[in-house]
Amino acid sequence: MTHVWFIGFLSTFAGIGVGGVIACFITGFKRSIGTIYAICTGLILGLISFEIVPEALQLGNWIVLAIGFLAGVILFELIHMGFHKNSVITTGSRKLHNIRTGLFLALIISIHNLPMGVVLGTSEHSQFSIALLQALILHNIPEGMILFTPLFMAGIRFYLLFLLSIIVAVPVALGAFIGEMIGMHNNLLWAFLISLTVGTIYMVTIKEILTESIRQSSNIYSLLVALIAFCLMGAYLVY
Repeated sequence: MTHVWFIGFLSTFAGIGVGGVIACFITGFKRSIGTIYAICTGLILGLISFEIVPEALQLGNWIVLAIGFLAGVILFELIHMGFHKNSVITTGSRKLHNIRTGLFLALIISIHNLPMGVVLGTSEHSQFSIALLQALILHNIPEGMILFTPLFMAGIRFYLLFLLSIIVAVPVALGAFIGEMIGMHNNLLWAFLISLTVGTIYMVTIKEILTESIRQSSNIYSLLVALIAFCLMGAYLVY
């Protein structure tokens, strides 16, 4: 039987890779980048709201969700502050800005993939693991799009798509392997780890993706497109 860590790795790699391929095509249409970022914002927030948060609540409660979410927000802010203290990265041309953005997103996505992998590994033999795999694939596609779009705009070569997809997928495999070996069957712990990833995903989506969409277009347009994408994702998951 195939180990869950390998399935998690392939699911994440596929989702990030598909998003990267889409990003490769859309970077030629720079006027549409703001729209793409807004769509990704709505899709990710929709997935969080209609799929991941309900699973966390089913496993735990609102208190665990709030604590885990807050931990994810704090983790994001600490990494964000540390990353932006590097004057070499934060100054310079637009190309350097795009590279910094892409590398920062890769770091954040990799970090939040680790607890997702742990939860996946501990739920290997439950129906919950199927829903988690679906969530991994669905949210990694728009994450792959926003991860690779600034890198392709900076002129990074296509072969890095393959390398970065592996790097981002490895934490899921590592986390799943740890969870599979330890075999922790603690619903509150699962709920906390899922909530932590929700906090980091939410901050990345609002502070990095939506902000960039607004910068590329406008407040009203970005919010409207994000709302439409949010509703479409909700309709898909609910019905």
